[in-house]
Amino acid sequence: MLKVNLLSVFLLFSFGLTAQKVEMVELRLDSLSSYKSKVDFLNQWSKKNYIKHSKEAYYYSNLSEQIAIHNSYASGLADCYMQYGRIYHHKEKYKNALGFYNKSISTYSLINDSLNLHKVLVNRGRTFCAIDKYSLALKDYMSSLSYFERNNDNLIRAIIYNNIGIVYKHLKNYQKALKYYSKAETIYKDQKLTSSLYHTNTNIANIYSIQKNFQEALSYHKKNLDVLKQNPNKYRLAQTYHNIGAYFLEMEQYTMAMDYQKQSLKLKEEIGNKNLIITSLNGLSHANYMLSNYEEALKFSKRAYQLGRKIGNIELQKNSAKEIFKIYAHTSSPDSAIFYFDIHEQLRDSILTKESLKQVAEIQAKYEAEKKEAQIALLEKENKNKAVQRNGLIVILILIGGYAGFIIYSYYSNKKLTRLLSMQKTRIEWSKEILDQRNQELHIANQTKNKLFQIISHDLRSPLASVSGISHLIQILLKQGRYQELDETSQDLNECVTRVLNLTDNLLSWSLNQSGRLPFTPVIIPVKKLLAGIIDIYKTAAKQKNILLEFSIDQDLLVYADRPMLETVIRNLLNNALKFTPEGGLIILGAEMANDHTEIWIEDNGIGIPQESISNIFELDASNSGTRGEKGNGLGLILCKDFIKRNQGKIWVESKENIGTTFRFTVPNAEKIYSEKTISNQ
Repeated sequence: MLKVNLLSVFLLFSFGLTAQKVEMVELRLDSLSSYKSKVDFLNQWSKKNYIKHSKEAYYYSNLSEQIAIHNSYASGLADCYMQYGRIYHHKEKYKNALGFYNKSISTYSLINDSLNLHKVLVNRGRTFCAIDKYSLALKDYMSSLSYFERNNDNLIRAIIYNNIGIVYKHLKNYQKALKYYSKAETIYKDQKLTSSLYHTNTNIANIYSIQKNFQEALSYHKKNLDVLKQNPNKYRLAQTYHNIGAYFLEMEQYTMAMDYQKQSLKLKEEIGNKNLIITSLNGLSHANYMLSNYEEALKFSKRAYQLGRKIGNIELQKNSAKEIFKIYAHTSSPDSAIFYFDIHEQLRDSILTKESLKQVAEIQAKYEAEKKEAQIALLEKENKNKAVQRNGLIVILILIGGYAGFIIYSYYSNKKLTRLLSMQKTRIEWSKEILDQRNQELHIANQTKNKLFQIISHDLRSPLASVSGISHLIQILLKQGRYQELDETSQDLNECVTRVLNLTDNLLSWSLNQSGRLPFTPVIIPVKKLLAGIIDIYKTAAKQKNILLEFSIDQDLLVYADRPMLETVIRNLLNNALKFTPEGGLIILGAEMANDHTEIWIEDNGIGIPQESISNIFELDASNSGTRGEKGNGLGLILCKDFIKRNQGKIWVESKENIGTTFRFTVPNAEKIYSEKTISNQ
């Protein structure tokens, strides 16, 4: 009883365990009669508590080791060595960890315990990975994987797959990393281990992000949203929203990026972690900056800067000050820009100064340690040659102080000149960049204005003039009772009005898109239903030219795109096909799935496109005439190109003269996270 009480007091004051926990461990230990059960209990306790209570875990492992050695309990001793390895790995003392793992492996080998031996190999592989010995880590992982695959232990296999993926990520072999992460993902899905599945999805997303495949990375973070619905975690949800927003920033979809960053910011504010809040503020600032919303960008950057000051993080303050300087530079506010540039430089100087002072402090600390060692040596030699050694130490101190003073003096003597030159260089670079950008925008705007005037003055006026002439002719035919000719004339009037409406729609859409005011709202769209609806609209026009309209699609395909934009693209391409296909011709609309996207095409057997015209078919000044002399201005095709690009797709044309033309384009497939309720039925 005295031994137990003394042990309890020692643990209570040395390790910080609560009295209740000490009592529970000791009571449980006293209740066990055999040495095997005592060793096994102590090893299990260390395994469960070595992260939160590493000191206590070490003490109990030591007690377990003594009991196991005293009673020659090899299995318990091997398990004890494995617990030592875990404790030292957690403390980042990897050399000690490897030593105990090696002891554990040797002991398990002697008693032929293959199961636990291969578990130790998994732990040793983690330690090898931590010290960048990846070939040794892979060797341990592959050896243990072979064993657990033979014994169908799925959970340990999943852990090993994930660890192998981490090794290949460090080796920059991303294909193999994805291969093993995917194997782990499959097992975690089958076993419904949502917490582990979250980490694996995050690992896979990181690989795709490194490869700049942001669509795939995005899909895995969105899978994590489903995981977090089953197992809510506010911190993980905030980070997931932040990652999704960051990928939308990389994809230049700044509106979507802002939506997710705002959701992330809200959760981080509830959590209260100021460092996390600053990362979301920076993301929102950058998105607004890229959309030229400089006031909003400035608001978020200034808030990040103030928060950085509040928590005393000089590095975060320096970065925020640089962003504010960039915004003011773009808004032509030179005084404010220079003010924050000065703050940025001062903070940078402060960081450098701290580093210099830290180096001086380290030199002084080293000197103090050497001085103490010298004093001990002097005492051991009975104070012989005191004067000589003391003078030597003083000389060393003077030299060190002089060297430190020289470093600081050199730094400050060059700081002012470097700062002025840096500021001047930065101002010149930003001014040049702003001028170049505005000149380019002005040049494009001028070209666009000229082309629009040409379209309005010629292509829009011509059909309106025809409408005016036909309306006068209708009045004459009515008065003369020539009703047969009146029917033909009304059809001509209908064609003219349709051309005017199509051109007006294209002009409106194009101008909104160029100004950035055209809304972009992607939804899930059933392709078959979309194509069938558009074919119904153009049946009458096709019938007038005796053209057969067909469509080829043998499965229910779903795409993720902006519906009005997609309809505009298909209508323009179908209208062109009708225009350039002779009477009695054939037009086919088709679609098929290809990996992560769906390819849609409009094929005709019309007059085709000359080879020299294909290269600039999607330029604004491209134009041609149809089989009945219908005029084109090229605006529809450039609008198609802009809309498909905005929907993350590609468009191209295949054509031969007098044989026919096929326009093809791609749009992303619908993602699984969207339910069928979101499918547009308009």
